[in-house]
Amino acid sequence: MTNRKILLGAATFFALAPAVHGQRSVPARPKPQRPIEVPVAVVVLQIDTTEGDSTRTIIQRDFDYGDRIQPLILDSTSMTDVWRPGDGKINFSPIAQTRANFVVRGSPTATGLHMEVFDPKGKLRQEGVFRLPRVPRNRLPAIRDSLSGVLAERVRATHAALAADSTARDSLAREAARPTALKHPGQRVAAQRSASARDSISRELDRRDLILRAAAAQDSMRFDSVFARFASRDSIVRDSAVRERRFAIHGVSDELERWITGTRGIASTRIAFVEGTKLKVVDSDGANERTLPTVGAALSPAWHPSGRWIVYADADDRGTRIAQIDLRTLRPRLLSASNRGFNITPVYTRDGKNIVWASGGDSPAELIIASAAGDDTVAKPFVGRTGFGTLSPNFSPDGKQIVFVSPRPLTPQLFTMNVDGTGLRPLTPVVPGKRSYRTSPDWSPNGDEIAFQQQNGDFQVWTIGVKDRVMKQLTNEGENENPSWAPDGRHMSITRRLGAIGDQKNIWVLDVRTGRLRQLTQSPGDARMSDWSPPLKTTF
Repeated sequence: MTNRKILLGAATFFALAPAVHGQRSVPARPKPQRPIEVPVAVVVLQIDTTEGDSTRTIIQRDFDYGDRIQPLILDSTSMTDVWRPGDGKINFSPIAQTRANFVVRGSPTATGLHMEVFDPKGKLRQEGVFRLPRVPRNRLPAIRDSLSGVLAERVRATHAALAADSTARDSLAREAARPTALKHPGQRVAAQRSASARDSISRELDRRDLILRAAAAQDSMRFDSVFARFASRDSIVRDSAVRERRFAIHGVSDELERWITGTRGIASTRIAFVEGTKLKVVDSDGANERTLPTVGAALSPAWHPSGRWIVYADADDRGTRIAQIDLRTLRPRLLSASNRGFNITPVYTRDGKNIVWASGGDSPAELIIASAAGDDTVAKPFVGRTGFGTLSPNFSPDGKQIVFVSPRPLTPQLFTMNVDGTGLRPLTPVVPGKRSYRTSPDWSPNGDEIAFQQQNGDFQVWTIGVKDRVMKQLTNEGENENPSWAPDGRHMSITRRLGAIGDQKNIWVLDVRTGRLRQLTQSPGDARMSDWSPPLKTTF
């Protein structure tokens, strides 16, 4: 009987189980989340005592801005315990008390730097020697001393001549004060002649003094001018060498990052942008901002795949033409195949041999192509002309596809097609009754995504998957435009304004994975239309 009750109870429980389950809903299993990426922690030991930014400071900053490595800054006492320049061995015991994954040590050599990477236990993981350009010795003190010595010798000679003239005047004065007999006419005539001779000599001395003083003033001005020319020339040479050395250190940082993380850094790159009407470039860490010469006002710069040239739209009162600037010679050159009119958004093909841009006028703008070498006198229609307005071309990393903007059906949207004109398709979705405005596409280096700006109120930066067409919003604060991918496919430069309309715009760097933002420019005028360079090499 007891067993029967147990069986009946069990049957009743299983019969009621669905109802009980309905009352007590089991929470859904959480979706697997992407693990938080923790940057590698690295201690960089002292390398040199360069004025301004030391080599260690530059490398630490490059690691920080790359977002894959976190530099650990130890206090001075701990640093001294670990290693001091000139010591042979590193004391790794204090390192073991930190969360450092690696230790980087650099030693200056006759031609550059010898870099080593150790693990916290002291095992050497990798090492290499890097060439760096030499910074010429500052010759200005020696030049100033040399010129000052010559000028001092001239001054002494002038003072000696003036002193001799003063002595001569004293002698004339004593001669004039000496009593003279004037009893008969001959004595008076002789006295008059002596007085006349003294007056003549005195006037000659005065004239000589004026000449000497004028020559001394000219010597001073001449030597000031000579020193200024030497100083200007020496400053240009030294500034260029310092700039190149700094950029070469960025290259060291990038290679160290590759040793440590497997991914090369982006420190040895530059960003081109427009400020007002000027074309500018700046290093990826915000240093060495320079203005490049252009024929007219600059718009829409884009880098050549080699990093040697920048193409841009050159504007004046008659319209726009396509122009290039050679970054080695700093000479701008208008493209003969583009006449003044409506010519905008130029880009190089992936092989760097041609330039594609949007050209129009009375009819909607269409994409056209011409040789980057300037061989063509007339631009040709780009393949796959659509009959609709097309702007802002950008090529896929393999050069086989192109993305562009076309106002279809009503507002600008992104389209892709093969470079032979086949495979035209809309990329960004259009929802009936919902306004959307998408422009400024830039294809990611890995080819999976395209960044663009979308207006829904303010402009914000988005990405869209090339295959799955999944859209992601990357920014939401302020107004953000003109995305341009960095070579690592993780960062991008954007135009950002945090205040109201009319407030200043600047170029910022966005880490797509973490959302970290870093202001790159501090421009007095609006900085916009940035384009990130490929990895660059120093020219020394």
